[in-house]
Amino acid sequence: MSTTVVEVAPRGADAAYSLSGELIVPRLIARRGRHVEVALVAGRAMLLPGDHVHLDIRVGEGCTLDLIDIGGLVVYGRPDLGDEPSGWRADITLGPGARLTWEGLPTVVTADGELVRSTVLRLASGASVALLETLVLGRTGEAGGRLRSDLDAADAAGPLLRESLEVRGDRPEPGVLGRSRVMDSIVVLGDRLDAVDEAGITRLDLAGDGTTLRYLGEAAHHSPLGELWRIATQTRTERVLTCAG
Repeated sequence: MSTTVVEVAPRGADAAYSLSGELIVPRLIARRGRHVEVALVAGRAMLLPGDHVHLDIRVGEGCTLDLIDIGGLVVYGRPDLGDEPSGWRADITLGPGARLTWEGLPTVVTADGELVRSTVLRLASGASVALLETLVLGRTGEAGGRLRSDLDAADAAGPLLRESLEVRGDRPEPGVLGRSRVMDSIVVLGDRLDAVDEAGITRLDLAGDGTTLRYLGEAAHHSPLGELWRIATQTRTERVLTCAG
């Protein structure tokens, strides 16, 4: 297993940071006070069968971290490397008042690929997170391989959101993704999204503080969530600046 660490911690009025990783390499983009921007760059072609990536992301009290994926992720299948699934896991821990924005690029599971994917989030009091993630079954003209994707999020009061998706591109199931190849999602926790143009998407406001927006379709570029993501992150930034002021 290859572990990537992105840690941001308060140091006076500024933030200290620690970045390490091989399969996924974190690179500093900018640091302004307690606001840090980091790019996640693939160290090589991945994921191959048997590759396991673990991301350990920690944002300390009162800090803000913006993560940006560079290049997306493709899950390959190669008979000569065996049939062990690829693995991707993100453990995210946010301290009191911390904020995380993660702009993910598509994860594509090719026809022979198999991926077990999980995201675990733990939010302290006053923390919030916004995630953009796109899951795609197959490249153009492919049915896509096997995918299991789990999300488990909780704050100081208890569970916020738990969901699990298990699909095979060659065996579409009614009531799951059906014949859709793309699931595009915005997940906001510790906060709620303002009203948006919801044509073509599904919105779910959680019992706790949180909102999810989801688009199912045949092509990622047809999703309206890219524009909604820009609106949502701009609104979050304005709120942070207002609170700081």
